[in-house]
Amino acid sequence: MRTPFTMDSAGFLALLDALERRFNEVTAAASLSFAGIDGELHPVVQPARTGEGDCAGRAESAASAESAGRTDSASSSESAQSESVESRTAPAGYTPCTGARCDSELRSPASTPLSCDFHGRTGAFHDEVFDPQLVELASSAFGSTCWASLMCVASLGLDAALAECARQFLTHTSIIVRQKGLAVWLYDLINDATMAMLLGQTSARMPVTIRPMSQVQISRWLHGSGVKRFGSQQQRAADRAEYGNQAHRLTAYCMLRWGAPAASSAQIATMLLTNPGIGMCMLREDPNVRAQGACTDTRYRRVVDYLRSLHAQADLDYARALKIGDVPWLSPDGHTAVTIAADRRYLHDAGRIVHAYRALWDRETADPAQLLMAVEETRTLPEEPLWENPVYLRDLADSLMGAALAEDLTVGFQQRDRERFDRGVRMLEHMGEQVRAMNVLMLPIMAIDECEPDWNAVAARGYKARTTQWRAFCDRCDDLATVVLAQLQGQGEGFHVRAAATLLKQSLPEYCELALPLFEQEIERLAGREQGAAEASAGVRGHEREGGAVHVDMAA
Repeated sequence: MRTPFTMDSAGFLALLDALERRFNEVTAAASLSFAGIDGELHPVVQPARTGEGDCAGRAESAASAESAGRTDSASSSESAQSESVESRTAPAGYTPCTGARCDSELRSPASTPLSCDFHGRTGAFHDEVFDPQLVELASSAFGSTCWASLMCVASLGLDAALAECARQFLTHTSIIVRQKGLAVWLYDLINDATMAMLLGQTSARMPVTIRPMSQVQISRWLHGSGVKRFGSQQQRAADRAEYGNQAHRLTAYCMLRWGAPAASSAQIATMLLTNPGIGMCMLREDPNVRAQGACTDTRYRRVVDYLRSLHAQADLDYARALKIGDVPWLSPDGHTAVTIAADRRYLHDAGRIVHAYRALWDRETADPAQLLMAVEETRTLPEEPLWENPVYLRDLADSLMGAALAEDLTVGFQQRDRERFDRGVRMLEHMGEQVRAMNVLMLPIMAIDECEPDWNAVAARGYKARTTQWRAFCDRCDDLATVVLAQLQGQGEGFHVRAAATLLKQSLPEYCELALPLFEQEIERLAGREQGAAEASAGVRGHEREGGAVHVDMAA
């Protein structure tokens, strides 16, 4: 069965045009600042070079110590004079523009080593370096991906070639989306990343911001020649894999942000995050994608239909369990009415999947990927019952934990690796405890609070450690978006879609703005209940005081 969808290409283009205008404004200010054209407002102050006076002293006479002392004193007074000139020429109350502020930061020798230390996560950008409006526009257009990082890094004006790369990317994107639609551009982006991985060759379209690197590495990447300019062989392989991950992440974000209807957008985005191959194929439902010569094979629909049938079986099984009371009991006082049904379902599925895996541990089971391949190619459906079906168990694990986080559980079971499997079970139990203590809606907030690193501490570490931390955090946010798409479908039309988009954007404040209104009625109900209890308690205490006074009078 088809999964029809449409995408708001006009809305995306409007945002892209605003981003391009802001990018040109910021880069123009940065280029003026770096060229020193801003003149008296922000004059270029060259740092004094250590030993420069000594060289001059040795050239003039053999008494180097005396000469060096005089030269150092002169250099110090000259530097102080330059600083006083700068402070005098700046008008009172003057606030430098963003480019000038970046310029002053980058001219400082102490900040130069960190000037190109970027995590690639828009939420972790330094406010004093990047233009806030540019960061918001870039992250709104491209989510928290390397393309948003490219816009922000290039805006600093560190390298003219880098700024030109960003402009070409914006221009190319605008042309393709305007002529052929947003789905075509996204499909082409995923196809480019897929071909790069299959051929083992770094794509020329992969942004330089695919991982944190120094300014020297960026310059080598842009101006060097040969494959070694992209890093070591291990780095190139990891970057190609990350390029594919980010292409699917960007497509999932755009599908949630500009796709319609909500049900189709959520299903395609979920597939892109958990089963990227099928998710890419689902983009072919767009007629413009097929018109560009995309493969016309539609056998992937068999896989999609089979997974839908498994979900329907699971819903019926849960309805029977709910009818006989075989589900976890949750107190209405401890859980809000808006999420208690989702909380019960999450805890029920979390307990059943662990029990199912342990029951199958000593039995031979098929590989879920091979079973799905058989479904796609020959329509051979697995004959196992629902809770013995490896395909359903894998799909359920992804919906409870996310694809990356569920690997310990699913791969540990598939390889019969007890240690890894137990690690996955502990993580699932920990998430279940968080749901039991709070609710599913609060799970992403608690999980991000636990796993988000201290970005300032990460910036002080080596580039390899920074890359590992950044990519791990991005994977965790993808996992939480997957959980939200699967578990919060009953919270209003399109709520789970908007909430998952904020998580792919890695904007926790936006997620909170969506989640908190759902609790307003519940908070008012609880507040009224507490107020009534307090009034009743106050009435009882007043009655006791009155009774005590009567007793005293009678005793007197």
